[in-house]
Amino acid sequence: MRDWEDTAFVSVNFGYQVGDRSFSETLSATIYDETATYGVNHESGGGGFFDISGGVRVWRNLAAGLGVTRFAATSGAAVTGSIPHPLFYGRPRTGNFYRTDLEHTETGIHLQAVWVVPVTDQIDVSVFGGPSFFNVGQSVITNLTPAEVGAPFDTVAITGASTSTVSERAVGGNVGVDITYLVTERYGGGLFVRWAGASVDIPASGGSPSIDVGGTQFGIGLRARF
Repeated sequence: MRDWEDTAFVSVNFGYQVGDRSFSETLSATIYDETATYGVNHESGGGGFFDISGGVRVWRNLAAGLGVTRFAATSGAAVTGSIPHPLFYGRPRTGNFYRTDLEHTETGIHLQAVWVVPVTDQIDVSVFGGPSFFNVGQSVITNLTPAEVGAPFDTVAITGASTSTVSERAVGGNVGVDITYLVTERYGGGLFVRWAGASVDIPASGGSPSIDVGGTQFGIGLRARF
């Protein structure tokens, strides 16, 4: 095996994170002296991310590395409500509502042990892994607004929803492979695949549902060796 002769590296990447997240909320409110109940199902998928990382050689081909990733995706929420009737007790109506403009964000800090394998003078393959620390932001529904749709009030609509953003932290791990191609002695490009993930409990109406954080990440970007 060839020795890695550089002392440090830096990489800047853009990429795509694969992963689906879902959780549910339950809300209630008193309307016409009865209780209206709402079920909210949240869904969000993959999206783009920005990543910057670097490391310093500590022994032979082994480096200590640190990476920071910022990920954001659109989150949707489907609401189904059981809303009391204004004229008849015990005769609730069903209303539906959908929001598509909610957000899910993740900032990940990844500590890494990196083993660098020079394949040729221009190509390096790095294998890395370590713990990850996430700061997660998630939009949740805090209140819903029903509206009557004309007499005899057998139909009801949900016309609006108030939201807020909650934040939580999670600890997980990461593992992956990076391939670097040097165009000059110091600078080049590369690509990587990494899994980085954790699980976090989100404070939401009706409880604290658990959602997955992170996922499989594919990235490409600039590389520098020093």
